[in-house]
Amino acid sequence: PDGKTIATASYDKTARLWTLNGQLLQEFKGHQGPVYSVSFSPDGKTIATASYDKTARLWLVENLDQLLVRGCNWLHDYLQNNRNLNDRTKHLCDDIK
Repeated sequence: PDGKTIATASYDKTARLWTLNGQLLQEFKGHQGPVYSVSFSPDGKTIATASYDKTARLWLVENLDQLLVRGCNWLHDYLQNNRNLNDRTKHLCDDIK
């Protein structure tokens, strides 16, 4: 819907969101069979997927800021406690909240 994101369905049981230049933004896992259809909601905040496992699912689409926050939260302890990282890397997520 924003003209900047592509959604794909895959035989590996996932759906994915990509930038126009091929960078993976988000992956949706949960189907038990290949995903054969994916569609954005009109507001772009949700995608619907359909699978050969005979289910349809709705997924919340996170924007880039939300993904950065989630990723930095996940990395927090690693960044703060890994002695092998330089100071610049340790503070990579300091301004992301």
